[in-house]
Amino acid sequence: MSVQELLRPIPPSRELPATKWLPPAGVRIISTDDHNLEALHLWEERLPNRWKDKAPKLYRDQSGALCFEAEGRSLIPRGVDEGVSSGLPGYWDLDEKIASMNAEGIDVSFLFHGITQGLNGLEDKELYWACIDVYNEWLINYCRDHRDRLVPIAILPAFLKPEAARDYVGKIRQLGYKALQMPAFPRGIRYNSRSMDPLWAAIEESGIPLMFHVGAYVEFVGNGSVGANITRNLAPYRGLLGQLTFSGVFDRHPELKVVFCEGGATWVAQAIADMDYIVQTYHSQLKPKLGLMPSEYWYRQCYASFITDAAALRLVDIIGEDNIMWGADYPHAEGTWGYTNEMLKGMWDQLGPAAGAKFLSGNAAKLWSL
Repeated sequence: MSVQELLRPIPPSRELPATKWLPPAGVRIISTDDHNLEALHLWEERLPNRWKDKAPKLYRDQSGALCFEAEGRSLIPRGVDEGVSSGLPGYWDLDEKIASMNAEGIDVSFLFHGITQGLNGLEDKELYWACIDVYNEWLINYCRDHRDRLVPIAILPAFLKPEAARDYVGKIRQLGYKALQMPAFPRGIRYNSRSMDPLWAAIEESGIPLMFHVGAYVEFVGNGSVGANITRNLAPYRGLLGQLTFSGVFDRHPELKVVFCEGGATWVAQAIADMDYIVQTYHSQLKPKLGLMPSEYWYRQCYASFITDAAALRLVDIIGEDNIMWGADYPHAEGTWGYTNEMLKGMWDQLGPAAGAKFLSGNAAKLWSL
């Protein structure tokens, strides 16, 4: 088959085929990774007065292009046209979002940010905190009429102030959230520092699983840079898992649950094998000493949510059928819109009924008590 025959249209140009496969009765299809665009002018309109002159500006220009600016610069990563990655109307219209879920047989959708992750680069961290407050208060209300279908994901900014984590997690719970996320690689933050212990303790005590999501980082420029950057961004988690494991975070906080989203899962098989081998061969150099082998922490506390990963499905006996879950990644180009039914059936057939039900439904339902 030629390359041209393998190419898929960008999401707005995809045709939605008739549904040919339905999961068995009792299996709800749960997407643990979708996205929703924030309201235009959100921060300009809702930030407290002390921040009004510094408010990030989210708007569409005269051509209709989305603009996101703060601190005198654009916060939108360069390289991919908006229509390619964010051109479906369900990205900014909840009625369209619910209609798209119905059309593709998706029962529950977890909603990550659309563009808020761009705020991670703000120099003013107090402004960042205030912006995240606004976002969290907006998103839960935005989804309130569809709480049976949508699971909004709060952003926890307390990696900047671990001592404030318990209060902020309490606020998230009071708002009504059952899912939260933090940036995977915040600049200047060391998740392996013992100063972060109040943060991990607060999340653990809340019982809310912590989600990490891949980011849109621009490392390469020039020829082939778009493909190179996307390739890099879709495989970021080995170091983060190693950091959390070898620094003893999972050992000290055995009830902490962590979900690594949109980074595939093939990496898990090699990562946990490598980490176990590192313990076997470098044990004299490792501090702190761990009570379990690294792979045991993975099986006990960690999950990978992914769009499609044929190699991972062949390695599910190593990765763990209890440690995988699915995400459609609506509305992005790498997401499944237009091909969801076909892809779900293929993954179900490859995994078999027992593991397939866990992957597409059961593991997420159990973790978040859905």
